[in-house]
Amino acid sequence: MNRSVKKESPMRKRNHIIPLHLNKKELAHLEVQVKTSGLPREEFLRTLIMGAELRAKPCDHHADLLHKVAGLCNNANQLAKVANTYDEASQQSVEEMTRLARQVWEEVKENW
Repeated sequence: MNRSVKKESPMRKRNHIIPLHLNKKELAHLEVQVKTSGLPREEFLRTLIMGAELRAKPCDHHADLLHKVAGLCNNANQLAKVANTYDEASQQSVEEMTRLARQVWEEVKENW
């Protein structure tokens, strides 16, 4: 029997193919894990094999939340600078920081 054998490309880094048989339940579980990770299936499996810790892909609202938290931190730094410079902070500034902190906290509770 004459089988045609593919020549391995010297440029290819991954020359070993491992067939894997899964049942329906195992495949469904794998697909959920792959989707959660946000990685392509092959990269997901290679990452698992190498022992890396996989984390879920960040939610869509993650960037917006980080932006709001960064803004809150900037405001806190500005308030601290004013308080240190003038040895006091206005009640209005403290109330605004408290309002922003509560707003971010509520968003975190709702979306996470």
